[in-house]
Amino acid sequence: MSRPMDPVTVIGLNPRGMALARVLAADARVTVWDESAPGTSPGEGLQPAESLRAALTDASLVLMCVDDYDASQRILTQAEPHLAADVVNLTSGTSAQAEQAAAGTRARYLDGALMGHPEHVGAPETVLVYSGSAEAFEHHRAVLDRLGGATYLGEAPGTASLYEVAMLNFAWATQLGFLHTAALLGTAQIPATTVAPLLIRWLSATVADVISDQARQIDDRDYPGDQEWLELDAPLMDHLVETSRARGLDTALPELVRALTARGIEAGRGGEGFASLAEIIRA
Repeated sequence: MSRPMDPVTVIGLNPRGMALARVLAADARVTVWDESAPGTSPGEGLQPAESLRAALTDASLVLMCVDDYDASQRILTQAEPHLAADVVNLTSGTSAQAEQAAAGTRARYLDGALMGHPEHVGAPETVLVYSGSAEAFEHHRAVLDRLGGATYLGEAPGTASLYEVAMLNFAWATQLGFLHTAALLGTAQIPATTVAPLLIRWLSATVADVISDQARQIDDRDYPGDQEWLELDAPLMDHLVETSRARGLDTALPELVRALTARGIEAGRGGEGFASLAEIIRA
């Protein structure tokens, strides 16, 4: 039988903060506090605090999820005289902001990123990444695992924020690709719900393997063009741009892909694989 979780304080009652608090309340005593609405009763099983100082009393872990790092830094500064708990900050920001927050507190500090929406909190497959104090991560591992799949990225506090923006880049770029695909097929009255299952199967069966192979190429900075190469891809990109334009769609996304590919070919990489465009992006 596992021991009960230590008391947790959740600061921030935005949708993500509320989701974090409600998931943890199933296994721990959770106190909640929000700067804009102190004393608010957010739901059954959650104990509202009338003040920040009261919210920190008896807490073993303070979990922050506020709107931005300005608010996060302001609250941490106010909390510092009363802070005896470890801090996990799931507020979105930059690496520099995370490093500043870690440097400004005497608490053991973890910066983190929740790579999902509020409804994903608590699912084991949900990705959460953390960086900062290794001792805090290990001490509160049971709590962090309750929120989703916890991955520790090392002691540099800014690493989790860097992962967040990098992974959001992947998410937004992938979703834009889907939106363009759906719009293009929609010109032929093909519903997006018809193509989505096919795309998902293709992603899992083929594209996932391609990404794994490209990751090795990027790390090795070696881009064999034995199965596909930029000069082979370029005419297909022309077809995509021409088809999109002919069907009345915005061509910014396919033109970006074509332009990067053209730069790769001009740089002498025409016989290399698509992953060689990493070198063009690095430049």
